[in-house]
Amino acid sequence: MARVGFVMRLKHESAVDEYLRLHRDIDEEVLAAHRRAGIRNYSIYRHGLTLFAYFEADDPHGSLERLAREPVMERWWSLTGPLMETDERGRPRVEFLQEAFYME
Repeated sequence: MARVGFVMRLKHESAVDEYLRLHRDIDEEVLAAHRRAGIRNYSIYRHGLTLFAYFEADDPHGSLERLAREPVMERWWSLTGPLMETDERGRPRVEFLQEAFYME
């Protein structure tokens, strides 16, 4: 099992409320897609416009690839994309973090 941390960014302060609302009211199918992809213990924290995310997976890169193939994610990213910095495909732009410390 691997632990993965990454950073994403919201575009502007006016995006915060909608981003939080979308996650508060997240569709169960979006959560199920993450589970099918092998992602677990997924959390997102916010500090200003910076989002810090963490998840666990046996094969993190494979899990992200499987998640991207889930049909429901295209709809989800169409909702979150206008709020966040995205790549050319409209998916959240992520910056992976190096783990500096872990306490079991």
